[in-house]
Amino acid sequence: MNDRLNWMIPSYSLGRLFSTEIRVSAWFAILPLIVYPQHGLWMGLTVTAIMFVSVFLHEFGHIFAARWTGGTGDEILMTPVCGLAFVQPANGHSGLAITSAAGPLVNLLICLILFPAWYAPESLPNAFNPLVLPISEVAWSNPWSDLGVLAFTLNWLLFLVNLLPVLPLDGGQILRAILSMRMDAHLVNQMALRIGLIVAMIILLLGTAFDKSQIVLLGTFVLTSNLLQLFQERMQEAMGISSLGYDFSSGYDSLERSSADATEQNARSTVKLGPIQRWRERRRMQREQQELQEQEAAEQQLDSLLAKVHEQGLHSLSEQEKKQLRSCSELLQKRGPRGG
Repeated sequence: MNDRLNWMIPSYSLGRLFSTEIRVSAWFAILPLIVYPQHGLWMGLTVTAIMFVSVFLHEFGHIFAARWTGGTGDEILMTPVCGLAFVQPANGHSGLAITSAAGPLVNLLICLILFPAWYAPESLPNAFNPLVLPISEVAWSNPWSDLGVLAFTLNWLLFLVNLLPVLPLDGGQILRAILSMRMDAHLVNQMALRIGLIVAMIILLLGTAFDKSQIVLLGTFVLTSNLLQLFQERMQEAMGISSLGYDFSSGYDSLERSSADATEQNARSTVKLGPIQRWRERRRMQREQQELQEQEAAEQQLDSLLAKVHEQGLHSLSEQEKKQLRSCSELLQKRGPRGG
């Protein structure tokens, strides 16, 4: 999603899983309070628990997709409706699109598994309405069926919201990947932000016209996040720091490097960085250290395999070792020779 949205923190670490740090935003504590006035405390806690699991699976969809493309992913920040996955997708535009789409596809898969027509066909019309909860109270006559319908509706909501073509949502990241195929990289951010602002205004107008506070809240969130990104872009331009180039997304940092890196490095040395920039700088250094460690491990593995080929011949390698040989060679060719 977007690492500039750190106004969503404070967050708290839950530890690491699959080599990924898991953090939970304090905003999750507000979700039961939103549901409570109309549906009660127990329903609020139930909705929060389902959203927690759904967002968790959504964000790990991004992590695993990034790794599947040949990139990396090492951290997620879980927030209600819109989480943040800090990943580096590989393979250019296609890697970014696949990584961005993976999260909503996880929610769609959950919807297919929990499709109410299989077990509660009478609830089907209400289940597709993302603006209302299909279950009104927690004292259910059929708890497993009601939980399934509720989980379907919440995942359907996550799927629809995250496919909106606006930043910082996944639909906005997919839009960036598409735009980057058709226009200069330096125009991608500007066009994506303009589209986001237009969509936000449309959402606000629809919410006001139909008197739907949920739609107005969504439009306010989209508008605020796009304005924050636009403000940061202008600040970086004023300081001579470009966040454009190959960085087609704010939460998805491309592995590619461009000449803008040198300009950015020079600007960092002469401009006093604010808290957001310092946080980004720390993350950049951590990523570079991780890449260096991966490259060293790949070199050691490649040396071992080449020594075996030299002594016993290529036929002595198993299929797994041949695959490792190709992977190490491609990784080292992609990143180039290591300095020092």
